[in-house]
Amino acid sequence: MEKSTDVVSAAPLWPNGDSSLLHLVRRAAQRTTTYWTSTVSSGLSAVQYAILVVLAEMDSCDQQTLGYRAGFDKATGTYLIDRMSKSGLITTQIDATNRRRKIVTMTDEGRSVLDQMVDEARKTEALMTAHLSVEDVAQLKLLLSKLTDVEHD
Repeated sequence: MEKSTDVVSAAPLWPNGDSSLLHLVRRAAQRTTTYWTSTVSSGLSAVQYAILVVLAEMDSCDQQTLGYRAGFDKATGTYLIDRMSKSGLITTQIDATNRRRKIVTMTDEGRSVLDQMVDEARKTEALMTAHLSVEDVAQLKLLLSKLTDVEHD
């Protein structure tokens, strides 16, 4: 059977040609997950870490704002918030001025876990970018920010 040139040209894989962007992004995501799970001892995911970072910056915020800042959707957020609340890392309460809003706040235990994770998160990023120059990292951040519609400083 003859290979379809459309399929090969649409998503060529190294070493048979230039790799597709989707393939490279997927592989980068896999590598990020591998580094994260091998470096971070808390057992929290990168998204859960992002939630704690946002709450450290804002003290407390509504779940929608938290989702926007930390990068998760509503369905994922409900699961994550419930799990982190049961673990004692955050608390939630209904907003008195709008009962449809849930206000999320980090607990002292959440702060302690975050403090322990910061160095591990930095080590993870250092592993991920070990073969890149400072300029490469800045360019990668800029391009990924554009790709994901995340504002970049």
